[in-house]
Formats: sequence, C-alpha cells, structure tokens
Amino acid sequence: MTDPLYDEPSYLTELPEDLKRKRAAAARRRRWRRRLAVAALVAVVGAVGALLATGLGGEEGSQPVSSEAQQTEPQQTEPQAAGPESTGPTYPADWEPHPGPVPILEYHAIETPTIGEAFPELFVRPQDFESQMQWLDDQDYEAVTLEEVEDAWYEGGRLPPKPIVVSFDDGYPSQYASAFRVLEQREWRGVLNLPAHGSELPDADVERMLEAGWELASKATADVDLTTVDSTTLEREVAGSRRILRRRFGVPVDNFCYPFGRYDTTVISAVHRAGYVGAQTELAGIADAAHPYIIDRIEILLSDGLPGFTSKLQSGEGL
Repeated sequence: MTDPLYDEPSYLTELPEDLKRKRAAAARRRRWRRRLAVAALVAVVGAVGALLATGLGGEEGSQPVSSEAQQTEPQQTEPQAAGPESTGPTYPADWEPHPGPVPILEYHAIETPTIGEAFPELFVRPQDFESQMQWLDDQDYEAVTLEEVEDAWYEGGRLPPKPIVVSFDDGYPSQYASAFRVLEQREWRGVLNLPAHGSELPDADVERMLEAGWELASKATADVDLTTVDSTTLEREVAGSRRILRRRFGVPVDNFCYPFGRYDTTVISAVHRAGYVGAQTELAGIADAAHPYIIDRIEILLSDGLPGFTSKLQSGEGL
C-alpha cells in the first residue's frame, strides 16, 4: 500500500489532461451562454427602439423596414457573439491571478446543540458564525467557491485579493436557515458537500442556494469509510453519488468530500475515474494546488467561538 501523502502518482500532483479539457470546454460553454444572453438582450432593446421610432416617425413619411432587412439584421450581429474562445471570462476589477494557497473552512450544523447531543462540537452557534463571517469581512476576505479556486490554480483564472472558501458538510437544515442568510448579506457563495441520500436539507433549500451561486459537491451516497468497502460499493458511493446529484439538481458536481475524511490510493483513484476535479479531506491546513485530491481544510467547532476561529485561520494550521 502506498502512502498518498508521500508517494505521488500523477493524479495526486496535477490535474489530468482529460479534466483540463472538460473544464476548459465547460468554461467556453458558460461564456457562450452569457454572450447569447447579452446578444438576445441587445436584440430585444433594438427591436423595442425600432418599434418606438416607427410609431413616432411613421406619419413623417419614414419608410417601413422590409421583411428581408428584418431577417438579415440579426445575421449581421450574430458573428459578434460567435467564437466562444475569442475572449476569456470577465472578473471584477480587483480580482487577479492567484496560484497560491487558499483557506477552506469546514462547517457542519449552524445551530446551538441540544442537551445530550452525541457530537456537540460539530455545531457552531449562529451568533458565533455571524461574528466569524463579520471578522472575515472586516479583514477584507471574500468567499468564493472551490470551483473558482481550482480555475485559478489550474486554468489561469482570477480570485479576489483575499479569497476564502466556506464549506458545509452533510446537509443540515441550519445551513440554509442560518448560514445562507449571513453569506447572502455579503453576496458570498459557499460550497455544499451533500450526500446523495440521507440529507436533512430539503431539496428546495438546496436549489435556492444553488440559484445564489453556491457550489454543489458530493459526499458519497452514505456516511461510510470508503477505505473499507469493496470495488462495487466504492463505485456506487463515488461515481454514483455524482450522477444522482447532477440529475437531481441539474448542476455540475466537480468536487468530492471524503466521508469521515478517510481515503487511500484506491479511493483517490476512484474519485479521479469518476471525473471529479478535486476532493476535500479532514486534514488540517491551508489548501494548495499541489494535491488536487488531498485538499486541506480548517474545521470550525463549537468550542472555537471567535478567538479559536481567528487563531486557526491566522496560524494556517487549523489545529
């Protein structure tokens, strides 16, 4: 058995060429759809302007536009929208290339645990979460998705000056009820690591989060140690969960999150084969581009409050 932290097959150290091509093609499609939308809007505005001009000037002897001219005009504007590779994606003015490390926060339930809760440390009080996000805002951090980070790492994309990823595991209802509102106030997006089955978060809430720009990632179909299952189960948990989530929500699912943080080279290979770009771990630290399928995170716990939160982030260790 190799050690994925020290023995480095190519899929641990670089993004595979097939995934680079897929992501580049997806980026081109997104740019093409945006251009089509802009072109459609311009066409609508132009048509309205023409109608107004005709209505206002028709009595002054203006000539009606022939049907042939009406048909050829859209053809004259179409080449301007064509060529999806002609320009790159647009970014806010202060965003810049960022190939370096990016902190990824890991949250679970954003609520006060009840007495007798089996794992109270996996909860963060809403007021603590609010103060933590306010601290980030005061320090000029800006929350982005993991997909945007990977675009910057591997495809020359751009990020804000101080990017951070806020991820949420397992699909707790409080992630929408409490966390979504706090991030939405700042126009920030999060990453939802959702199991394909057994989540308590209603699909309607997930859809609202996705509509606001959140990223959907897979956390298998069940909470199981993937290093202990047979090959058929591993395929179902890794590739099967991606298919389920993509069908259910109609969005890309390009990142994975290891249940219990458990993985080995066999699991990583399955994640790679399933077409994921990256995978999040329970390893404490600041994420970097060196290992796409071993992405460190900083887990935030009930006992952290604001002092522990800032200490973990500033130390860069998450311990």
